[in-house]
Amino acid sequence: MVALAVVPVSAQDVGQYRGFLLGSTLMSVTELTGSRASDVKTVHARPVLLQELAWNPQYSTVRSAPGLDPVREVVFTFYDDRLYKIAVHYDRSRTAGLTHADMVTALTSVYGPSLLPSSSIRRARTGPADLITPIAQWERGDTRVSLHWSDYRAGFGLIVLSQRLDDLARDASIASVAMDVREAPAREAARQKKEADDRQAAEDRTRATNIGAFRP
Repeated sequence: MVALAVVPVSAQDVGQYRGFLLGSTLMSVTELTGSRASDVKTVHARPVLLQELAWNPQYSTVRSAPGLDPVREVVFTFYDDRLYKIAVHYDRSRTAGLTHADMVTALTSVYGPSLLPSSSIRRARTGPADLITPIAQWERGDTRVSLHWSDYRAGFGLIVLSQRLDDLARDASIASVAMDVREAPAREAARQKKEADDRQAAEDRTRATNIGAFRP
């Protein structure tokens, strides 16, 4: 079995993955991953700042052994500068042949026995091309850890999240979209007015130049 390289955690710090701890600031995570500020994506700026940082440990010189890491990508999501979700996508070639039971066994050594067997968790569609099959789940306090299979990615995935902040982030996303929709007509009117003003200013400059240079 391929080593998943997940550092064992205790009951007190189950909300972490490879030393990345839920609740951490964006700056601390970028320092640990060796990422740049330009790698950070702003999902929504209001009513609460929601940001994402995608990290590929296989091509990083920080905290990984190139070519050996089974993790293809980790996406860190922040709510008001607090890390609330860690989404891990495992590389298909590095997990080829592994069964669901193999993955659960590997993660059980880290998070303990699964609270929910795969037979008790429903499949969910997250998009037109993706169907998520839950495999196992662990919960401790506010933290939930879930292992799944993604049809779209054709691979295993792991999510570590704060359920409270995840709910708040979902509400903030809905509020942000509603604000954008509500303000869209005013923004469009302002855009059209600016374009008209710019055209008029350009015409005025052209007229002033041509009048000064015109000789009948």
